[in-house]
Amino acid sequence: MDIYLTYRGQIPSKASSLDAIWRMRRSFHRQMEKLWGKEPFAILKKWEDSNFSPKAPNFLRKVGDQVFVPFYSEAVGVGVKLEIKLLTGLPQQQAVISSGDLDNRVKRIIDALRAPTQKGELITNLEPGSRWYCVMDDDSSVKEVTASLAPYLDSSDPGESFVFVRVRTSPSAVTFANLAMLF
Repeated sequence: MDIYLTYRGQIPSKASSLDAIWRMRRSFHRQMEKLWGKEPFAILKKWEDSNFSPKAPNFLRKVGDQVFVPFYSEAVGVGVKLEIKLLTGLPQQQAVISSGDLDNRVKRIIDALRAPTQKGELITNLEPGSRWYCVMDDDSSVKEVTASLAPYLDSSDPGESFVFVRVRTSPSAVTFANLAMLF
């Protein structure tokens, strides 16, 4: 099943933009939360509700006192292919590669789609014990990325962008339990 996610706001090209990554992460979290427990992801909730019985992979990630719930991971045998369309307020004539570090912006989007891997990736004002829904557990779940750039005509702010992300599945281990998540 394909998932379509969107985000409107600033997308930094610098790695030190932790607050901007968390603004994107919050937006993606709200969208992913609507899918939790619904088909084809009901199996994830079932595994968690079973307290991760011997046949149920534990896909949850705890970083500090935050719990991250990735829908795709090596633990569940399903990776992702990402198609990212980035609309920016930059003039259409500008070259794609020089358009504000496209590769770094794509990396920031991917950072916002995944669970953090260390405490240094958390921001300070998070409510203790929060639960965060995310697309994937880490970068290793990404099997393919395509990115394209186009002008963002709905904004006069050159710093504002609109992102459209299509998440497609890429099986790493096909099982009866994760089969529904693949199609």
